[in-house]
Amino acid sequence: MRVAIVGFGTAGTARLSGYRSVEDAEVVAVVEPSQERRRAAARLLTGGCVSATLGELFASGGPDAVDVVDVCSPPVFHVPLTRAALAAGRHVICEKPVAVRAEEARGLAREAAARGRLLFPSHNYGTSPVMRTLREAVAGRRIGRLESATFRVLRDRHARGVPGYAPDWRRSRTLAGGGILLDHGTHCVYMALRLFGRAPEKLSCTVVRPGGDPDAVDEAARLRLEFGDARCDIELSWTSGERSNHYGVAGSAGLVRIDDGQVTVRSAAGVRRYALVSPSKDQTHLEWFPPMYADFRRVLADPALWHEPAREIVDTARVVETAYLSAAEDGRVMPL
Repeated sequence: MRVAIVGFGTAGTARLSGYRSVEDAEVVAVVEPSQERRRAAARLLTGGCVSATLGELFASGGPDAVDVVDVCSPPVFHVPLTRAALAAGRHVICEKPVAVRAEEARGLAREAAARGRLLFPSHNYGTSPVMRTLREAVAGRRIGRLESATFRVLRDRHARGVPGYAPDWRRSRTLAGGGILLDHGTHCVYMALRLFGRAPEKLSCTVVRPGGDPDAVDEAARLRLEFGDARCDIELSWTSGERSNHYGVAGSAGLVRIDDGQVTVRSAAGVRRYALVSPSKDQTHLEWFPPMYADFRRVLADPALWHEPAREIVDTARVVETAYLSAAEDGRVMPL
């Protein structure tokens, strides 16, 4: 697979390293608007093409040398870049959130299907050790019937980008489209979708904005997803004064709790504890790339599966968009 990376910030730089860790992929192009970041890409991408825009890459004959476009830009550029890549006949891997609004997500899914191309989300927490641990507990019914999940992600600040292109873009409504709910909340939402195997029936959400400024992006959020006979509670913060991760699932016959690197399993067999690498240790989570890329190749090989990532993209956008609507009405419960 010949890959073009679009956006060479933290995610794009890490993705270049990630592709070098798998045997069946080669990065042949980088697209980046910042001249400083293009110079950095040129130093690392020996023999590849470095362009300022996707249009420039395509005009240079780039599409003939590219099989897949990997979109690693800030969120507000995801939809137009994905559309351009699909129009050029390329498969697309896109950083989260693939789309901020549900209708945009549906539009991308329809366009990918019409063009016979795979649109695949870079939902890297889906292949993390944390998620594998939770899924094994749920799928193996080690905790009985799943009744609840709890995700609490606490940070002392937002993740910063690289110098050379808006390092604080996550706090810019213009570039990010939203705050922590859109940023890390997206991870939690698609994790919940996978654990429960379906979209929630209804939800409620509240957010906190700095100084109560309605024009500022949210820096803390509480979200409850209701799945009929089960629920998922999500708490997120950029201002907690600590950096920690807490994930848990509970069922009719036990629970699994992950507090940073410590896993606790309670079941009929008793209590077991063991260590796990915490996702807070590395912002790029580079070690999660090979299994995510393997999943991409697996789905790519069977077009009958292409609807699955498309549905997850749409459902994730539906949940996050509805959560913001709930927050705008002081946490009113809303149907999905």
